[in-house]
Amino acid sequence: MQDSDKDTKPLDPAPKTKENNTATAEKKRKLHLGLDLGTMQTCMVTKLSKPGTEENIGTLFPTIVGYPEDGILSGILPGNAKMLHGEEAIANELHLRLVSPLSDGVISDLAAAKSYLSYLRQKIDPEFKREVLGVIGIPAVADAEAKENLKKAAKGAFDGILCVPEPFLAALGMRDEERLTDPDYRDPVSNSLFVDIGAGTTDFCIVQGYLPKPEDLLSIPFAGNEVDALLSREIAEEFPEIEIPISMIRKFKETYSYVGESESGARVKVPVGGKPRKIEIGKQVGNSCNVLLAEVFESIKKVIAMASPQSVFSLLQNIILTGGGSRIRNIDQELQRMLADDGYEDPEVIISSKDAKPFVAMGAMKVAKAARDDQWIRL
Repeated sequence: MQDSDKDTKPLDPAPKTKENNTATAEKKRKLHLGLDLGTMQTCMVTKLSKPGTEENIGTLFPTIVGYPEDGILSGILPGNAKMLHGEEAIANELHLRLVSPLSDGVISDLAAAKSYLSYLRQKIDPEFKREVLGVIGIPAVADAEAKENLKKAAKGAFDGILCVPEPFLAALGMRDEERLTDPDYRDPVSNSLFVDIGAGTTDFCIVQGYLPKPEDLLSIPFAGNEVDALLSREIAEEFPEIEIPISMIRKFKETYSYVGESESGARVKVPVGGKPRKIEIGKQVGNSCNVLLAEVFESIKKVIAMASPQSVFSLLQNIILTGGGSRIRNIDQELQRMLADDGYEDPEVIISSKDAKPFVAMGAMKVAKAARDDQWIRL
């Protein structure tokens, strides 16, 4: 007689899935991250730099998802991928339909955003061995729908998230905790007006030592992308025979941008009928950037009017510009001059850093490290 248990085998363990991992999340080591989810670029920080060092702690990824064009042949895309992200998508853009998951700083394509956040998760914890908790920067006045879409996109990629306004995170990221006892140190978190000039939005935030309230925030859908569009139109009007892709326009802006009196000296090479031609675009660059300057100036006046009377005079002396638009030449000097000419007393406008530093993502990482377990939105 055969043993009835002869062919009985132990059940195979359940395959690794996000759902299985969630059940044992309490046993996993936590992995915190700070995320500046931008319209054009995303910055991710998974550790804080050591005090007093200039360690580069942020990793940049283009915020882009690529889908293969119909009928693409096998072997054209790496691994015959059904979807590519970030640098890989840009490197293969000839064979892809590129989609931006965000528009004006908020999710506009939920499926692409979900895939993109999963791609970021794969970069830091591909086997789901950690409990990943991320603080994500959001535009200053992101509404309930924008926050709900972010939760939906993050589900499956992260175990928990917190959404915090980007200008506040920029202030926190810029803050040097080692100097808080220095009487000469001006704490950006204590009483300041942060202006974060990004690609999709320009965000304004009164920062006074606590998470900002709705009345402390303002956001306008006028930022780097609008400057690109203006510059494209200005060049097309001056040189109607030339067609320049927006990617080239953006590079011209990043190289030659300035505000103030009109300047020349921005000679660029463009293709005309396949042949190179040099054109002067200094005036057009200045005109486009000055429109952004005017928009920022008018919005700053609205935010100053929102500040409490007892804080406004010191607030005026701590206006801080950050984001890609803060690197437009002379923008701090011109804003300060315009405020003084308009009657504001002793305004001081500074740039958070002359270099591109991931202040929003750094601030997000600081919040992530300090957050209690009950504060996380579990996904």
